Amino acid sequence: MPKKRLGKSSLLWFIRSRSFVSIPDIRRRFNLPCAEDEVSAIVVSREGTVYVGLPREAAKLLQDLVREEKVGLELEPGILARAVTGAYVVPHRGESPALTGDREEYLTGEEMTVVI
Repeated sequence: MPKKRLGKSSLLWFIRSRSFVSIPDIRRRFNLPCAEDEVSAIVVSREGTVYVGLPREAAKLLQDLVREEKVGLELEPGILARAVTGAYVVPHRGESPALTGDREEYLTGEEMTVVI
């Protein structure tokens, strides 16, 4: 599989193309080499430091998108460390949330709320 070019805009496009993107999906999409124990710390304002299973370069791009409030992070609720499991788009004023069929899906905190 050819490697997709990893950049902030391509990462944002990939996350926006779905209602939720898991960290393993990001690694597969961009063919990122990542050892099982490789974790990068990123600093986000509200949550403080969180840990994501991506190489440093990809984690920095994700951090930038979170700081610009373009994407949000889903955290793993079952462990004490703030581990990121995925990312989702943060709709801004005037933008509609991603529609899936005839439902609108919003990701909040530890769960996904579906509005029908």
